[in-house]
Amino acid sequence: MPFGGCVAWQVCEAVEEKKRQTKSMQIGFVNFSQDELARKNKVLQMVRDQTAIDELGLGRIRDAFANLMFPGMSVLQRRAKYFVVLPSLFFQATKREYADVRAVRRHIVKMEIRLTEMLKNGAGGDQEKLKGITGISMLDAARKDPDKFVKLDPAYIYMSGMRTYGLLEGDADIYRLIYERSQRRRLVQSKYKAEEEGEMSDSDDREGQTQFFKISGENYDFEKGEALSLDFTRLEADFLKNHIINSKESKDSLLAYLLRNDVNVCPEYDSLETEWRTMPADFGDFLRQYRLGRRFSHLAYVLQLRYNHIMETYSEREQNAEALQAEIVETMERYAEDFTSEAVGEMLSYIMDKLTEQTGVTFCREAIRSIERSAEDPAAWGELDELIVRREKAVKPGRIKLKNPMFKGEKRSRPKMMSFRWNEIVYSVIKDIREAK
Repeated sequence: MPFGGCVAWQVCEAVEEKKRQTKSMQIGFVNFSQDELARKNKVLQMVRDQTAIDELGLGRIRDAFANLMFPGMSVLQRRAKYFVVLPSLFFQATKREYADVRAVRRHIVKMEIRLTEMLKNGAGGDQEKLKGITGISMLDAARKDPDKFVKLDPAYIYMSGMRTYGLLEGDADIYRLIYERSQRRRLVQSKYKAEEEGEMSDSDDREGQTQFFKISGENYDFEKGEALSLDFTRLEADFLKNHIINSKESKDSLLAYLLRNDVNVCPEYDSLETEWRTMPADFGDFLRQYRLGRRFSHLAYVLQLRYNHIMETYSEREQNAEALQAEIVETMERYAEDFTSEAVGEMLSYIMDKLTEQTGVTFCREAIRSIERSAEDPAAWGELDELIVRREKAVKPGRIKLKNPMFKGEKRSRPKMMSFRWNEIVYSVIKDIREAK
């Protein structure tokens, strides 16, 4: 299946669905240039890093915790600004006329490219901010040919969040919705005098636009605008905050609590509890969510380390395997209270009703029993290895790596503790809202 570098992101987003639909999936690449090849390698590495934990089918448990604590967030998201700007972009798009839905899609992509340029100019050369702008690396090519813009565009990446926070009503296809509202607008404008382009007005209410698109009140010029700051204005910050804390889908979440009570936060997920030890009593269940999520992260980290250990042993790199085992032991000693059947059982019971399939739960229960036995019987590590090998075969039939000659000698990236989207986007959203001027 040939593809350009940007399409690799689709593998990351669709990997769970593909597991259910096919027994094997081959990825290919047509090398048109060294620049494209370099971009392909970079994106594929990002895909591998994002989906590594799913080699053991634990991604659903991870996502269940993330959705519970931080609904509407995704690891593909990077900047809170998109949540408030995109609804306005869609709303303004309804003020145009289109031949069909495909014409709407082309216009939205054109405006997204323009938005990318505006945000780039607004970043003022700040390299950290530039990293969070979707499609920044493809901007030059996209200016000349919109088809070369990212396939997973801002509308796709931020759509679930916009719907979760009530910024877009319903679940209709956004391009068809814009087309239909555009058609509706034309009919209504034959009865009412149109207001100035781009401004909210009584005519917008008559056309029902405010029913579908919630906009901040800031004016954005997507046609001629030169620069747009990634920082929030106070109006934007209050707008997004109010929607998160009042939306049916997010109002009872940890995210909403943190925003509603202006709770102090830090960038690193693992350090949050040190700031939350003196929280009021109503924070209790959220603190439990956080602790149980971390417990799952610790277990998954050890299982992924052991996965790498099996790979290193099979590749006859004993020194690497010994270093990995030392890290496993050190992690288990540091978080000893998390590595018992009782502790893991509590964690799994808490999240079980949020899961649509239970094989990951069964695997975790069997894994912790082997890990517990290893303290008295070193042979239990072999049992755990067999369990991990069987799990990969069940999760990825036809695409296994463990003890597969095709992957002997492959170097593995080091696993990371989970942050449940905190490090990628959640902290950034809270920080941007709190620091808005």
